[in-house]
Amino acid sequence: ENVENNGQLSYFGDPVFLGSGGSGAVFSFSPKYASGGSDSNMNGKIAIKVSWKRSRSTVEKECQILRTLEKSGVPHVEKCIGPPNEYRFEDGRVIIALSPVVESPRGITTSIQDVDSGNAQQIAVKCVVETMVGMLRANIITLDVQPLIEMNTGKVLFIDFTEARNIFEGSDGSADAAGIVGFCSEMMALIPESLRDFTISYLKERVESVEMEGVVFDNVVKNVLESIWND
Repeated sequence: ENVENNGQLSYFGDPVFLGSGGSGAVFSFSPKYASGGSDSNMNGKIAIKVSWKRSRSTVEKECQILRTLEKSGVPHVEKCIGPPNEYRFEDGRVIIALSPVVESPRGITTSIQDVDSGNAQQIAVKCVVETMVGMLRANIITLDVQPLIEMNTGKVLFIDFTEARNIFEGSDGSADAAGIVGFCSEMMALIPESLRDFTISYLKERVESVEMEGVVFDNVVKNVLESIWND
């Protein structure tokens, strides 16, 4: 669905500036009406990213990557709602709609160590592992890992995939070994040392589960994963 051109954006108001970076500026919008229509995206806030002129293609690619991840069933990753739209207030820029907007009564962190100890931290670890394995299964990596973690529940949402790419994007068509190592290192760096044993056990479990579904990881990916739990 085209969020702007079919008028769905009119269901939202109260824009709040969330931040800006190299690819654009991001705002959250709240639904104006309690019912919000039949679309599940109308039941809560959405985020709108407005690209800079220089980063138009980057934001368009980000939406494409997010839609690939969604189609592949990768969990704990924000969704791009519909295709990119022209930004009607300035030529050469595009907007994309993203969901959900994370809110938590205890606040949001980027560190699992800040999460309430016990079950919530283990939930956060599981989210990280599930996303890492899911992205590798979809042959997507990023070297700019950006998690939003609910401090009271440990639920994680990964955002900002402007640096994400396919592992076979290189000119020779082979897997990007350095990129895969870098991605896995970034993800594992989110895990406190005190939870490493739990993480390794759950990582093995997830990989085995995926392989039992008939998925065959690229040899480079499998070697990197095995090096994590053999380290």
